[in-house]
Amino acid sequence: MRAYERLLEYVKFPTASDPESKTCPSTEGQRIFAEYLVKEMLALGVADAELDENGYVTGTIQSNLTADTPTLGFIAHMDVSPDAPSVDIKTRI
Repeated sequence: MRAYERLLEYVKFPTASDPESKTCPSTEGQRIFAEYLVKEMLALGVADAELDENGYVTGTIQSNLTADTPTLGFIAHMDVSPDAPSVDIKTRI
């Protein structure tokens, strides 16, 4: 699957934050999306992909370098502002 095809799948999930929520993540849609990401990462070979109790998705990818190099980390939000449209998104290629 190409990167843009993944993005087109991701926007189908309702991930708008709930500012009134006392939970983390703040909506069930965000948790469902996180679970989807873990399954996708496992399928891609990220053997230690997991979802923690706060809705954070983590995983590591083995280096393909032989030299001792620093670890690289990526971080991203899985939610959108409740003010942004996030349901029934009509995507186009």
